[in-house]
Amino acid sequence: MSQLAQDFQDFLQHARVQQRLSPRTLRIYTDGLERLQALLAEAAIDARALSIAQARRLAAVLHREGLGPKSIALLLSVWRSTYRWLGLQGRVALNPFDGLRAPKAPKPLPKALGVDDAVQLAAYAPEAPADPVLEARDRAMVELLYGAGLRAAELVGLDVQASGQAQGWVDLQSAEVHVTGKGDKRRSTPLGQAAAEALRAWLVLRPQRAAAGEVALFVG
Repeated sequence: MSQLAQDFQDFLQHARVQQRLSPRTLRIYTDGLERLQALLAEAAIDARALSIAQARRLAAVLHREGLGPKSIALLLSVWRSTYRWLGLQGRVALNPFDGLRAPKAPKPLPKALGVDDAVQLAAYAPEAPADPVLEARDRAMVELLYGAGLRAAELVGLDVQASGQAQGWVDLQSAEVHVTGKGDKRRSTPLGQAAAEALRAWLVLRPQRAAAGEVALFVG
C-alpha cells in the first residue's frame, strides 16, 4: 500500500472515529478520495506536493468528463476537507483546494408563453370592460412585453418620448423600442406591427389619464 493511500485511509479513519460521520457520508468520502487518487496517478502527481495550479487542472478534468456543477462541488468539498486535515497533521504545506469552486450551474431561462397562449392573452378583453382607456393601456403593455421581449422593469421604465433622462422610449417611426437593461446597458429591440397598433391606440387615449407634465408612457 502506497503512502498516498495511507494518508487517505488515515483521514477516513479520523472521519469515522473522531467526526463520527454516517456510513452514507463515509461512502461519499471514500468514493471521492478514490477518484482523486486515480486522477493523481494518471497525472503522476505526488498528493503531498499537489500545487494549486495542479488542483485547478484536476477540477478542469472533471468538467471535461461531463460532471455537473453539483457533482464537481461535492468532490471538491471532499478533497478540501481531506487536505485541511492533512495540513493540521503536518503532512502537507498547503491546501490546494482552498478557494477552488465548481462552475456555476446555468440558470434555466423563464418559460415563454406559446404562440397560441400569447395571442389569446393579447386578445383577451373582459365581457363588460369598466374602463376602455385602461383596457387600451393594458393591451399595449401586453403586446410590448411579449412582442418586443421586454422585461417588466424595462416596460414600466418607458417614457412617452426620448430624452436625455429617459430610461427607455418607443420610436414608432423606426419601429424600435429603446430600453436600459441590466447593468445600465442600452439595447434596442424591433417593434412588431400588433404592438405598434396597440401602442398608437393607447397614445390616443393616454391624455385622459396622464397628468400635466407626466413623462411615463404607461400611467394610471
